[in-house]
Amino acid sequence: MDEEIKINFSKPMLVLKIRETYKAPYHKNKFITVRKVNCESPAEFKRFMHQFTGNWSSGSYDIQFVLKEGNYIQNTIYSTLVRIDIREGKIVKLWKASPYTKTEYPIWTQIKENKLKIAKKQVVKKKPVKKVIKKKVLKKKKKPERGKQKVIKKKPKLKKKLISKTKIAKKKRPTKKIVRKPKKKVTKRKIIKKKPVKKKQIKRRAIKKKKRRR
Repeated sequence: MDEEIKINFSKPMLVLKIRETYKAPYHKNKFITVRKVNCESPAEFKRFMHQFTGNWSSGSYDIQFVLKEGNYIQNTIYSTLVRIDIREGKIVKLWKASPYTKTEYPIWTQIKENKLKIAKKQVVKKKPVKKVIKKKVLKKKKKPERGKQKVIKKKPKLKKKLISKTKIAKKKRPTKKIVRKPKKKVTKRKIIKKKPVKKKQIKRRAIKKKKRRR
């Protein structure tokens, strides 16, 4: 079958019972209305067909869709959607390809397209993954085995520079800051000049002193 063939879901599909020498429309269910939803997966198609196949006789069947509508001159052309094998009213096998032409049946292309649509939807609906911060694991120091001792390397000592006494003396000592106290204001005393004593008064005083002594 060509890949360009599109499945016609708008019109009822024909059911053909396969005999050893010929095919003929099945008298119990000559036509079945199959929708696109019923061909999303093999499981979905089987679930849908089991509504009708309960009372079907065991054998192989062709489900055919209308490829080209006919008229009063030309008959309607049908194309096989899928071939099924039925045992005791249940679908045992869905044929992958035609046993005559070895071409894949159109139902499988429909199933593949549906799987791609579901995969695209799942990619869109994926939630952003949270970053997991890994905790740092502190490794425990291994204890040295008996008989094996760790060799600890000693750090080389730094040589101290010898400083001469003259250099130490030359080193400036920290100068102390001299804080000067403010001088107190000295108040000048007034000198009272004594008035000169007159000679007469001196004589009088001397006479008075003599009288007192007597």
